[in-house]
Amino acid sequence: MPHYRYKAKTMEGDVRIGKMEALTERDLFRHLESQGLWCFAWRREPERFHVKKMSLGAGLLAPLCREFSVMTAAGVPLSEILSVSGRMAGNRRLKRAISRVQEEVYRGLSLSQAMEAENGIFPPLLVHMVRAGESGGELEEILAKMARYYERQREMEGKIRTAMIYPLILLAVTIFVSVFLLTEVLPQFTSLLAGQPLPWLTSLLLRTGAYLGGHSGLCLSLVLMPAILITGIFQIPSVRLAADHLLLYIPIIGKLLKTIDTSRFAQTFGMLYGSGAGILDALELTGQVMGNSYIRLSLKNVAEGLKRGRLLSESLLEEDIFLPVFVSVVAAGEESGRLEQVLKEAGIYYEKETEREVNQMVALLEPAVILFMAFVVGTMILSVMTPLFNMYASLL
Repeated sequence: MPHYRYKAKTMEGDVRIGKMEALTERDLFRHLESQGLWCFAWRREPERFHVKKMSLGAGLLAPLCREFSVMTAAGVPLSEILSVSGRMAGNRRLKRAISRVQEEVYRGLSLSQAMEAENGIFPPLLVHMVRAGESGGELEEILAKMARYYERQREMEGKIRTAMIYPLILLAVTIFVSVFLLTEVLPQFTSLLAGQPLPWLTSLLLRTGAYLGGHSGLCLSLVLMPAILITGIFQIPSVRLAADHLLLYIPIIGKLLKTIDTSRFAQTFGMLYGSGAGILDALELTGQVMGNSYIRLSLKNVAEGLKRGRLLSESLLEEDIFLPVFVSVVAAGEESGRLEQVLKEAGIYYEKETEREVNQMVALLEPAVILFMAFVVGTMILSVMTPLFNMYASLL
């Protein structure tokens, strides 16, 4: 969570200087005002490397928000809601988090403050929406809205994951069969082909199979080490930023990623904007939801454009991070004053479009992986069978 250094005055005019965690600048002002302080100068501290707790996933947050919403509507006290939800939680991490939240609520904190104190376990988006529900007296409606939001996120992630399982299984089978042929099958022909002039590919595959069979541990380490090294390199912010930028412009994959991000932005930003959040706060919180670091940076640039008096659609068009049609829809929503409704409808549309494009990509991937599997296995078999046929032909 961002840290801010601030200067504030009390009612008596005394100046206070301090440091505080807050999701956004507006949250900082609210916290200080609740303490009788009026901030007149502030500065966000640069982020330093620290171990942050991983947020709960949509699969856990969706039923949790639904439980909270139903019990709140029934008039169940918050302490009892937390007690029941903690007992019903099947996930240990969620159970411990609810238990800590319950303790903080007993000490006098509100639900949003207790969630915020968990330092990242509950996403900033959920914390902000709960705070909006508490201040507006609409906690039940807000929690129901968040339950629907996380249910849609879970469904989308599940559809993408399910669609990609079959191509990944085929690819894994291809690798397994290739290694098995190289290490177990091809070496059986070494003695039979000894003394024969072998094609370069046959000779290469036989030597590779013999080496893999005798140095399996070394070969495994040679595969794992580059994978670990590449993973570490992509954790460097500048490298990750460049890679995320490049991903958006790869044919087929780039369009799919833009569709997914467009749907996520429309749903998240529309929900925040409709709940009464300021447009700058909504952009900042939406940026934290986006998985692409380049899009997060671009949304910060969009916010800077808004501060200079530009329209949201103009800034989005200049950054070129979402589909052009969506930007046109945003412009129409701004002109008509129906931005919230337009974003809601766009989010639903692009969610369906994501499912269609995922299915289309899988339809292309499946035959491509099968052809790749046939090519690899066929090449290995032919590399051995060709010299055998030549040997038999010379004996006839």
